[in-house]
This record gives sequence, C-alpha cells and structure tokens, in this order.
Amino acid sequence: MGRGNLDNHRRILGICFILTNALSLVAAVFAFGAFSIGSSILHESTPTQDLTLFWLLAGLGVGCLLLMGLPGIIAGVGLLKRRRWSRLLSLIVGAIGLTNVPFGTLLGIYAIWFYVQPGSERVLE
Repeated sequence: MGRGNLDNHRRILGICFILTNALSLVAAVFAFGAFSIGSSILHESTPTQDLTLFWLLAGLGVGCLLLMGLPGIIAGVGLLKRRRWSRLLSLIVGAIGLTNVPFGTLLGIYAIWFYVQPGSERVLE
C-alpha cells in the first residue's frame, strides 16, 4: 500500500477516534444532567447521607465516561497532527475499545489493521 493511501487511512483513523470518543463525552454530559434532575427530585424526600452516596456514584459514572472518551480524542488529534506518540496511544485505545460493540469494535479492528500495514509507522514522521 502506498504512503499516500496510508496517509489517508491515518487521517480517517484520527477523525474516527475523535468522533467515536466524543460520544462518550456527550454521554457524560447527558448522564450528569440526568443525575442532576434525579437529585432535585429526590432532594425533598431523601436523607443527606443517601444524596451524598447518590452523587458519589453519579460522579464515578460520569468520571468513567470521561476517562473512556478523553484518551481516544487525544489519540485522534495526535494522529491528525502526525505525532509519534499517537501510534501507541491509538493502539491501546483501539484494543480496549474492541469490547465496546459495535463502534469501538470496528474502530479497534481498523486501528490494528492500519498498524500492521507495512510502512504505517512512516506516515507519522
């Protein structure tokens, strides 16, 4: 496969990483909104200790969504800017994303396929 073709795949992979992982950030915003609405509904009838536990679990869930999305966006930006470190980060994020059916699985397979191509390391120079 030619360098120009691999360069196009690098660009597509970077954009896909940004778009699919942005979905996690959008989900985090919606989850935070849902937890805020739930908290305001429960506020009058729920003891303070229970609300504290509620917000602790909500923060944990929203934090996990953010932790899942940010590395993928960083990897995508690194790929678009041809940063060498983005190769390893995108492989790690892609491998972890294999369990995230269907988009993460497709993106992980695409990332692995891209990096096993001869000359793929040269498009990041």
